[in-house]
Amino acid sequence: MVRTNLNMMIISMFLVVFFVCQFNAGVAHAANATRTTRVSSAAELSKALANAQPGDRIVLAANTTFSGVFKGKVDGTATAHIILESEDPVNKSTLKGYGTGTGYALTILGDYWIVKNVKIQNAQKGLMLDNANHTLIDGVEVFNIGMEAIHFRDGSSHNILQNSQIYNTGIVNPGYGEGVYVGSDKGKWNTYAPSADHNTIRNNVIGPNVRAEHIDIKEGTTGTIVSGNIFYGAGISGVNYADSFIDVKGNDVKVDGNTGYRDNNTNIKDAFQLHQQLPSWGINAEFNNNSVYLDEPTGYVVNAANGTTAKAYNNKRSPLGNMYMGNVTTD
Repeated sequence: MVRTNLNMMIISMFLVVFFVCQFNAGVAHAANATRTTRVSSAAELSKALANAQPGDRIVLAANTTFSGVFKGKVDGTATAHIILESEDPVNKSTLKGYGTGTGYALTILGDYWIVKNVKIQNAQKGLMLDNANHTLIDGVEVFNIGMEAIHFRDGSSHNILQNSQIYNTGIVNPGYGEGVYVGSDKGKWNTYAPSADHNTIRNNVIGPNVRAEHIDIKEGTTGTIVSGNIFYGAGISGVNYADSFIDVKGNDVKVDGNTGYRDNNTNIKDAFQLHQQLPSWGINAEFNNNSVYLDEPTGYVVNAANGTTAKAYNNKRSPLGNMYMGNVTTD
């Protein structure tokens, strides 16, 4: 009798452990589950963004226009990004704002997102990352924008923009029509965190008709990488000192393997410029392996203004002419 009771106790304990393990496994499975939500209207998209969970995949109906302004506020995780993408990477879906004078077509405020194969147009600003980290922007096309196309703002760090096209920006405000804007001007630091660190901009085509700098890297930012991009300079306006492909005001910026075409635009004075907006900023930049086609010999490949510092190696200029101005080390 004692042995029978003991056996029953062992069996009962085994069953309890078994069901507890099964329950926990079910919870873990649910936590890691991936949901796919297919949307074909602006209302459905807004709802999917509001209800997103880590690991979700939001799929935009192919060749469909979603009119409005959209926000992704939820955080993904390092192992479960939230994905927003077109159903068909060839027939991309379009996020269309309310006009080039108002609003941001898409704002990402969460961490660990992927935005992929989407067209963005007809807004004051195209794609805004506000305090968004570890996000991948891949294969987007941003155009017909009143001001800047893509902005890493308010502490947004460790993000990647790649394989994308940007053109026809600054329609309303040419001097603020950057292709990619990293950080914030010192005058906005009371509103937005100055840092936007270790962002990578690679393998994109920027221009034509990007009316301000193709990439503007602000004071307060560190470690931006710009590599493998193609810049078409036709359309750079010269307004608000927009007279180069890249303007560097942050620290530890690496500009490597890019190709720039001035396209006979006399508003372009130099390929790359550095400026110091605050003491100790605009220093330790590197410009390596870039090829620029500047039409005439006068403009510089790298023009480093007072207080800034840079290194340069193996850059090519056509036609032959001025290479470096200011504190640029070439050893």
